[in-house]
Amino acid sequence: MAKVIVTNLNLEEEVKIIKTWEEKIAELSQMKEEKVNQIKELMEKEQLSELQAGTFTIRLSEVVRNNFNTSAFKKKYLELYNAFIKQSTYKKFSIV
Repeated sequence: MAKVIVTNLNLEEEVKIIKTWEEKIAELSQMKEEKVNQIKELMEKEQLSELQAGTFTIRLSEVVRNNFNTSAFKKKYLELYNAFIKQSTYKKFSIV
């Protein structure tokens, strides 16, 4: 695909709006994470797996998950690993 330089001011304004929203989303995400961590710390300190907060039920539960170690499998069985690789394509949108 060719690189095109667009001087349309409306498009530049749209990109500025997107960048502003990205900054706000990151800020809100950090604020949310801080609040979640506060609640987790409280629950862990009190050894609670469930907590009632008004109409909300908050649960902190341990989850065990089995993951397939692709790196180890690839090292040990490279030929078999390569036989099952499936290539996929997608379009990535970015503003830099």
